[in-house]
Amino acid sequence: MSHRSAPFVVPSLFGDDDQPLDEKSTKKQTKVLLSTLLADIAQFRDDYFPPPILEQIQDMPIYAGNMDEVKHYEQQWQGLIERAKGFYPSAYLPPDFLPLPASLEIPQFIYHVQKLHLTRTKAKESKSFGSVGALIAKCGEYQMHEVLAMEQALAKNPNAKLVAHREFIDLRAYVFCRDAKGGMLEPQRVRFYRTGLIVHKLPNFKLVDSRQTPRKKRNDAYNNPIANNDVWKIFVKY
Repeated sequence: MSHRSAPFVVPSLFGDDDQPLDEKSTKKQTKVLLSTLLADIAQFRDDYFPPPILEQIQDMPIYAGNMDEVKHYEQQWQGLIERAKGFYPSAYLPPDFLPLPASLEIPQFIYHVQKLHLTRTKAKESKSFGSVGALIAKCGEYQMHEVLAMEQALAKNPNAKLVAHREFIDLRAYVFCRDAKGGMLEPQRVRFYRTGLIVHKLPNFKLVDSRQTPRKKRNDAYNNPIANNDVWKIFVKY
């Protein structure tokens, strides 16, 4: 089903003398290499995304083709993918087959796809904070009375946390693939809007579009926010 992304790992870097770099130099060089990778990905996307030889599905950043077409397009990305795996070495490897993070904006490639089911639902991003200062640094400014309410909530209970929620529309594709024997596998739940999704579609490929019938929003355990800056709502957790 759904997957988190592969974890970031600081690469082993060496200087001109073939000796390992110290921690400070490694961090500096890693930042440079990662920034260069992101710039190269952005340039490649400008030049080659969307893929001209593949069929767009609906109005989504989803593109489909036969095996040769999808493999050819994936090969064009392969150099950037390998560079990315230098920072995320567990990407695509068993047993978890975790993807690269969406922040890289490298398309996701999936083969032997029999069906795509598009869904849309309301969701929320959640962050927890132990201080008002840390919350404001991440979530932005609030009215003075709201800041005071947050400070008082933390002062009343040493176990209290401030929980920030930001709502968004979660667009997903449930991807149904067949194995080598033709059996249907469990669907993969893929968030694709930022990266794009490239699929090799099988004969009798089927698309189910449920975006116009959003799934029921789950009950929220938090009620009555003590602060709201129109982006992040703030709740107290004890």
